[in-house]
Order: sequence, then C-alpha cells, then structure tokens
Amino acid sequence: MFYPKSPFLGKGLQLENEILKVHTAALPQLLSWLCQTPRITTYRVNTLRTSVIDYKAKLQEQLKQRYGHQAPRVYGLHELPEMLCIAPLDAPADAQYDDALRQLIVDTSCGAALLRGAHIFAPGVLAMETGTQLQELVNVFADLAGKCKRGTATRYVSDEKIFLGVGRVLMQRHQLYNNNKESASGIAVHMETNVSGVPTLGDLSDADALLQNLPSIVCVRVLGPQPGESVLDMCAAPGNKTTHIAELMGDVGRVVALDNSASRVRGMQSKLANYRCIEAYHFDATKALNELGEECSTGPPFAAESFDRILLDAPCSGLGNRPQLSCSIKQAKVLQSYPHVQRNLLAQAVSLLRPGGVLVYSTCTVTEAECEQLVAWALRKFPQIRLVDAQPKLGAPGLQLAELDDDQCQMLQRFGPSAENRSDDLDTVGFFIAKFEKAKN
Repeated sequence: MFYPKSPFLGKGLQLENEILKVHTAALPQLLSWLCQTPRITTYRVNTLRTSVIDYKAKLQEQLKQRYGHQAPRVYGLHELPEMLCIAPLDAPADAQYDDALRQLIVDTSCGAALLRGAHIFAPGVLAMETGTQLQELVNVFADLAGKCKRGTATRYVSDEKIFLGVGRVLMQRHQLYNNNKESASGIAVHMETNVSGVPTLGDLSDADALLQNLPSIVCVRVLGPQPGESVLDMCAAPGNKTTHIAELMGDVGRVVALDNSASRVRGMQSKLANYRCIEAYHFDATKALNELGEECSTGPPFAAESFDRILLDAPCSGLGNRPQLSCSIKQAKVLQSYPHVQRNLLAQAVSLLRPGGVLVYSTCTVTEAECEQLVAWALRKFPQIRLVDAQPKLGAPGLQLAELDDDQCQMLQRFGPSAENRSDDLDTVGFFIAKFEKAKN
C-alpha cells in the first residue's frame, strides 16, 4: 500500500484542525488516510445497454490478458447491483525503482491518477530527460513541491519528489513540448507497474460502463429516482451521476442537468446524448428558482415545487479526493468560501422541491463546515424538511455535533478512515451524503 509523507503534517496541526474541524486526536489518522491510495477500482455498468454478468466477463478477460494468473478479483456488492469492483493486486512489490532507467516527472494531479490505475496523459508530464526513446522504460516520479518547470530536459534533482512506478514511453519530447495541442494529447506513458497495488488499466470507460467512485454511485442510489419522475441535478458536470439517474429511471421521465460552466456542459453533451430523458443547460443553479412563479417549459429558471427529487452534489473543497499528493493546502479563506455557495444552492433546492419530495446533498470533502454543519444549518433554516436515513448505508455515521442528535448523525453517511470504511471492499475516497424529505403539507 502507498503511504507517502503527509503533505499536511509539515504545515502544523493548528491550521488543518481549523479547516477540517475534526477531533484533534483523530486528525493524524485522517491526514494519513487522505494521503493513501484507495485500494479498489469501481465501474458502474449501464444496465440499459448490457448486463452486469456480461461486463464482468469482459473485465475479467482484460485483466487476464494484462496479468495472467495473477489477475485481481472482480466482485460486486449486493447493495449496488450495477457496480463492479476490481480488487488490488496481491503483489504490488513489482513496482521497484531501477537506477539504470531514466526518470520522468509528473505533476501531483497526474500522480494521484496514476496511483489509482491511470496511464500518463501528455499534459501531466513535466520533465523528460533528453534522449528518452519510444518504448523505453522510465522511473516515474511526482513533483510534490510543484517546482519542476514544464519541459525540463535534464534529470530533476529534488528531495520533494516521490517514486510512483515504472512506465513505457509512448511520446517523445518533441511531441510533448512543441505547443501543438493536437500532438500534445493522448497517452504519453503506459504504466507497467505502480507502488499502490491498484491495477494499471487506464480508464476502460465506454458506453457500457463508467469508471466512478463508489460513494458517487451510493449517492444516486440514496436519491432513489423512479421512472416517470421529474429530477433535477443542480451541479451536474461531468454528468456521471446524471446518467446514473437516467439509468435507474429506465430513461423514462425528465432529468434536468444544470451547470454554471459552458465548457463543462459542452464536455458532457456526448455522454448525455445517449439518453432520451436528459436535458442539459448552462445555467447558474443558485438562480434556478423563478422568483416570479412563472412556469418555463423551455428550461431554467423553474417555478417552485417543480421537481420530485433533487440531487445537489455541491461545489466543495474536494479534500476527500485521495491520494492527496500536493505539498500545499488551500488557503483557509478559499475553503471557508464554499459553505456560502452551498447554502445558496440548498435554499434554491428546498424551494424547487415538491412536497413529499427527496433532496440529497453530497460533497467529496471531509470538512465539518461543508458537511455536518451545513446539514444542521439547513434543518434550522428550513423547518419544512427533515433528515431521513441515507440508504443504502456503506459509509459511517456523521460526526457528532451539538446541533445534531445521535439519531440524526446515524442517518448521515460519511466515507472516511472510520472502522466501517477500513476494509479493502470499502476503501474509497472521502465523501459525505445527507438525505432530506420535504413535508407533504
């Protein structure tokens, strides 16, 4: 298993505890967990196109071709019947540094993806030594300090780089650094081994299945969309949860996907085009409610009480993404700005939800301010909503707060380094889910 030095611990616990708001005794465990690579890889099968059994056979064949008799196990979880998991390799020690090989440096974002089984795409390559040839094996390092200049041609010497694995070069320097966008794209290095033990498969996503984190799949199951309903996905890009909603609805009903970035909406159009029930709009969800109460048949803003179910996968600090390799932490002021946006979005969601409807609030972070405190604020602010149990329950209960009783904490779902999340089968990213129901009267 991959255990880098925590990028947070050297910054002093006071700052991190101010931001993360967890019990001081639990902070080192949390920070260490965030710096480790999740052990499992998960795919969500599009059951409108294929069966889970057929896709499992396809995955097993690809793994057999790659790893032979050492191919990792493919299995499912009964709570999420559309999901398949790939276990870690039994022998990750094969990823060993070879001093005879040249070195290649990637940024921390690329490095984190590499440790989760990805290959290296051209934009992530910071440095490649002169003379590196096609098909040559190289030692791959991540630049933790962020000081390596893109295009560096000599061996990058630094105490703040970390060995990640060995890869085979598919692009040379002139393809990577000639400022030609067309050539400087695609896979630059095919990873042969990595130190995390996660299979190096790249992204096998296609129309039949999608690489997706386990909690994101749980999130839509908690929402529980039904055929024929009207569902709003307030912050939809890149559209993975949106398509999951449509699949659970049998592509029957109405799924409205909003995002405030035009480029992100364009980017997910090809994915959403395979579904009849999805309509996507470039629109700021903090303004999704039509204050005049007028019904608009062509798109947002919408009249109050327009939707049966609403998913608010809110913009957040993203501190649940693992592994965290960066040596810098976001400024406290930046982190503290997210709850303001999240509250504005929640206020819109409550108004747009029909009586008796379901609202799911989720984040891919671990800060108390964006998770449990946001839930406590919503319950104070909107007496017409109440917490309900976020089933299926694969995560741990929420953190204890004075404003939330024990029963309410049990209804929440937090993915983190708790006892419930320590098994390989549930080792995933940090995430938070809360489910609300609006009063019928």
